[in-house]
Amino acid sequence: SDVQRRWRDQHLLPMADPQVMAPHLDEVERTLQVGPVPLSVMGNNGKAMLRGAAALGWKAGPLVRNAPGCDGCCQCALGCPHNAKAGVHMNALPQACEAGAKIVSEALVDRVIVEGGRAAGVRARRPDGSVFEVRATRVVVSAGAAETPALLWRSEIGGHPELGRNLAIHPALGASGRFEAPVVSWEGVLQSATVEQWHASHRILIEATATPPGMGSLILPGFGPGLLERIDDADHFAILGAMIGDEPSGQVHSRAGNTFMTYRLHPRDARRLVVALSAMGRILLAAGAEEVVTGLPGRAPVRTVEQLDSSLDDVDPRELHLAAFHPTGTARAGGDAERSPVDEHGRLRGTRGVWIADACIVPSCPEVNPQVTIMALALAVADEMMAETA
Repeated sequence: SDVQRRWRDQHLLPMADPQVMAPHLDEVERTLQVGPVPLSVMGNNGKAMLRGAAALGWKAGPLVRNAPGCDGCCQCALGCPHNAKAGVHMNALPQACEAGAKIVSEALVDRVIVEGGRAAGVRARRPDGSVFEVRATRVVVSAGAAETPALLWRSEIGGHPELGRNLAIHPALGASGRFEAPVVSWEGVLQSATVEQWHASHRILIEATATPPGMGSLILPGFGPGLLERIDDADHFAILGAMIGDEPSGQVHSRAGNTFMTYRLHPRDARRLVVALSAMGRILLAAGAEEVVTGLPGRAPVRTVEQLDSSLDDVDPRELHLAAFHPTGTARAGGDAERSPVDEHGRLRGTRGVWIADACIVPSCPEVNPQVTIMALALAVADEMMAETA
């Protein structure tokens, strides 16, 4: 893909080459049993989006997911009650145990042990305060985009000036459309279908993404009786979401033992979010929605494309009702030692025997739901580790 080639060429990361990544991506998809959402369980929310996209002539289709046993209960955000989602607890972790791995739960690693400039293991703490060490000559850190930098800083091996920077977060927002007939968006698959019409040109990915009413009501504007009236009518609303591939504009901080993030939305990303809101409104209207709620404070629902354009004409980015997902990039990997805390093989610069294999090493926003990409890069790092010891 273009993103992988950009990582290879601009960040000097050979493991991101599409030909190198392809077998790892295939392996991850087999392990997770990734496949398109069947229409039989998709639900009306996704079907409404596909109907609207078809009317506009836009590229769209079922989303691919790792949920081969899904029966469309739409509880993914709260944890599947049927264990139908093929998460790593169903595959990768059992495979690791079969290969001899030992999983230690309820133990927080608070430090990578370094002796003579080389990893010597980790120190961990149990809930009762007791401490134990695991000795090893190689340590793989995989604590996520926020906690991996914090762990490296606590371990006094996080001295690279770019560590914790370059945070990308997939800024996102939603729109809803009211239909005459009930949609019951929370019956079916939570993330069920996608429109990619604006992906290549604007790095915008639109998804039909419904949630249980108590969560989905967050997109509805207003308060008091007006908001309650709309919540009472929730079964008539279809809900779409859009996320953009952002300019990495955030940073991870660690102070007094607490980790937190800061982020400033880039002006170009703010403009693309407005484009995304317009595209979602058009899809909903083309699907037959009587009105579209943009989620912008103080703005009335719109009933036509002309009203939609007028409503979005002078949007201040501070009005946007934003969310964020998929933090990545805070220890990006690459061949440039000044820009990348992690080298092109996955090794932490400055300390021998420490490898990083999580969302941190992704060089820039992956522009899609990133689980498969992150896991494929982790496999590539594992190959580099094996090659070093061969």
